[in-house]
Amino acid sequence: MKNLILLCLSIILLNFIHCSEDNSVNPPPAQNQKGKLVVKSNPPGARIYLMGTDTGKNTPDSLLDLEPDIYDLFLYLQYYDTAYFSVKIIENLTTSKEITLQDGLPFVDIVLDYIYAFSGDSVKFSWLLNQDVLIDSIIIERPITTSGNYVTDRYIYNKELFVWNDQFGNPIKYFLPPSNLGANYYPRVEGFTYWFNFYGQKAHGVMTSFHLFFSQEM
Repeated sequence: MKNLILLCLSIILLNFIHCSEDNSVNPPPAQNQKGKLVVKSNPPGARIYLMGTDTGKNTPDSLLDLEPDIYDLFLYLQYYDTAYFSVKIIENLTTSKEITLQDGLPFVDIVLDYIYAFSGDSVKFSWLLNQDVLIDSIIIERPITTSGNYVTDRYIYNKELFVWNDQFGNPIKYFLPPSNLGANYYPRVEGFTYWFNFYGQKAHGVMTSFHLFFSQEM
């Protein structure tokens, strides 16, 4: 009888040890304490720099495994102002930042000039740009007689690209009347005003439209 009792106690003890081993609590897996940053820009395609270092990524894109902290970033896109900003990264969270880029190009400007020819009886106009533009049209109102009669010349380009400098960085000079249309000069009517209207848009950046108006008295 005594041996039977000892056997039963041994079986109970073994079962208790086995259950204790099976039900032991394992330590929870280590949690990812890092954060994620999503960077977008309008327009997209801007290079992302983190703490002054090129990330090799362009907007929109994500920066992963960031330690919780405050980070300084900037976005670079040609023809736009560099955008500087800071973000706070929080552990285990995704932070999103969207930046609207500002046009880095100046307003379109044209420098208009002229020269006389044929003893001062004819005039040719030249113009220089300060950046690449897409020209829609150039409209000129000019006198044709000393009686005050005017004619309107319309040159339609349908957003043709006019670059402002050549491959060496030298400004390109354009002419009115256009050299490819045959006539090289307008008749000059002394004492009257010539009127010029340039219509187009920037070729780069936000590509805003422009209308530039000039007058020139002979």
